[in-house]
Amino acid sequence: MDALLINPPPPPAQRVSRGLMGGFGMVVGEGLCYPPLDLLYVAAILERDGHGVRIVDAEATGMSPEDVLAKLHPEGRPAPALVGLTTSSATLALDLALADRIKERLPRAIVFVTGSQGSKVPDLAMHNSRVDAVVRGEPELSVAAMAAALATGGDPLAAPGLSVRRGESITHNPDRPLLKGPELDALPFPARHLLPVEPYRIPTMEGPIQTVASSRGCPINCTYCGYVVAQGIPWRGRSAQNVVDELRQVVEQHGVRNVVFRDPLFAGSRERTLELCTLLEAARLPLKWQCETAIKTLDEELLAAMARAGCVSVSFGVESGNEELQKKYSRGKIKTHDHAKVVVDAARRHGIATRAFFMLGFPEETPAQAGETIDLAVYLNPDTVQFTAVTPYPDTKLYKETRPEREQDFDYSKFSGTTPVGVARAMSDTQVSAHIRRAYRRFYLRPSRLLRELRRPQLLLQRARRYVGLVRAASEV
Repeated sequence: MDALLINPPPPPAQRVSRGLMGGFGMVVGEGLCYPPLDLLYVAAILERDGHGVRIVDAEATGMSPEDVLAKLHPEGRPAPALVGLTTSSATLALDLALADRIKERLPRAIVFVTGSQGSKVPDLAMHNSRVDAVVRGEPELSVAAMAAALATGGDPLAAPGLSVRRGESITHNPDRPLLKGPELDALPFPARHLLPVEPYRIPTMEGPIQTVASSRGCPINCTYCGYVVAQGIPWRGRSAQNVVDELRQVVEQHGVRNVVFRDPLFAGSRERTLELCTLLEAARLPLKWQCETAIKTLDEELLAAMARAGCVSVSFGVESGNEELQKKYSRGKIKTHDHAKVVVDAARRHGIATRAFFMLGFPEETPAQAGETIDLAVYLNPDTVQFTAVTPYPDTKLYKETRPEREQDFDYSKFSGTTPVGVARAMSDTQVSAHIRRAYRRFYLRPSRLLRELRRPQLLLQRARRYVGLVRAASEV
């Protein structure tokens, strides 16, 4: 049986990376392009089961919807029996429109979508398209079950973890349990051989990059976090040796020496992180890597071990500089402002760049509290900052507290991470956007920062373009 997996084109006016924010997607700068890791995992398990698989990454290759349609049935290959598209919040309508066109061209194929947006509001996806199924939760085993049923004449829509169309009705099959650590180890490594490596890059690394997921889930359970609703609260880590084996394959078989770990909480287990670093240091792979974790999981010893193992950058969520907002919405992701400063400074001593995430526009947040967040960013002085608008991704606690009575009243096309969507009550969306712009100006236009940024003109240009994009978005609020 042949399967086709598609990462659809981005919207015309902005670049959306669908795999970010737990699969809800996020607007990114022009220099960032990640591989579609979820599709690569699905492809690997389908190949393992003996099926033929192709991947079309329209985002990486600049393809239009018409270009994608032209790739549906290449000469010399049978029409795919299974076609899957990854989606995101901001691109859902466009992705479903493409899925409908594919279903029109391939009426006998099972057309499905993956991604957290459809997974958490499957009725919305099903009622606004002709797709046969929405894959809820982790896609690997659900898609494998569909493919197995198709190959053996069974019912491909009976698998757990699916919401399916049967005639005029929509049926939600039982949930599929999350994969545990040993089961994650048992998954085949992502099918990276199905895509070229050259298009995948980020501004802070020279040369192609690959992404690796060494764990899933996050017990911090922030009220707004898409990763929690997509991957669950329990931290589920692969074994250190299994991760090193994948990294060795990335270097030796694909010739890539830059890796971005896509774990929501890379250092969720201090013991496993130290073991992984020890194994990597011993392996002596010519590899540079970066990761994301909570700042309170880091200390001097751990950062030193990470640096010796090839870590060059670490990202962490700070979110709010106001203590009350921090505890209520971010579950105390930082211990204290001073402890966070100690961690940032320790990372710098060990040659690890730092990137801090901040959010503005919590429901009761005032302009003064937003100012506290900007003050904290300046005090911590990480190498890079990112300020985003608080966004209530579906099924998060924040979503349940702020959503309108009818889900259709949410304009998911604005769920980009940079555009306020009506969450704040003490500020208008226009005020939130103004504070985001002010935050970037305050952080990057300090004389000491300007001198530092001028040493990296390419990054400075990209940040300037991002700022212009924020101004444009704010004018549309």
